Amino acid sequence: MLDFQNPFQDSFSSPNGRGNHRHVDCFKQALKLFEQARSSAALYRLKNALRRRVGRLLDLNCLPSRRVSNRHYGGIRAVLIEQIHGTLGRSEDFDDQFNPLDDRSRDRWVAIAMLRFQGQPLDAVKLIQVGDRYFVEDGHHRISVAHALGQAVVDAEVTVWEVSGALPWEAEYTAGEVSTCLPDGSGLDPFGA
Repeated sequence: MLDFQNPFQDSFSSPNGRGNHRHVDCFKQALKLFEQARSSAALYRLKNALRRRVGRLLDLNCLPSRRVSNRHYGGIRAVLIEQIHGTLGRSEDFDDQFNPLDDRSRDRWVAIAMLRFQGQPLDAVKLIQVGDRYFVEDGHHRISVAHALGQAVVDAEVTVWEVSGALPWEAEYTAGEVSTCLPDGSGLDPFGA
């Protein structure tokens, strides 16, 4: 009988009914890492509240499409995780340290962590570069797991967007437009400057 609390149970069972202990241990290790990342998110949220800082990923969807003058392929490159400041539409799922903000992403997150523990290669994440900052198009969970494992760099397939005018996170951008780009609409500086 399958335990629906454990979505990976069927992959642990061998034909003779005995569990594959290596996979079970890997699952436990990945689940523990996820729980640590969730705890880090809660602590980070508290610290940010005390500092009056948002601590969430910027959403590139707030940038009007008319402001993007050109898009071109930037190639595959190693990108520092600390240079990734935003997302293309997933600002409610991860904080700006790529800690998962709720348990909805647990199954996917744990599955990716298990692959990493097993030494399986993962596809490069897809990032959009705007100026000197990067935004995640695809690969939020892979970046989150990499960060939780202490990895500083991820392999990324980069698309470069050339943008005209001030960017939403720049100080000279009007206050009304800035607040629409921050996840909670607070108008607080997401970088704590």
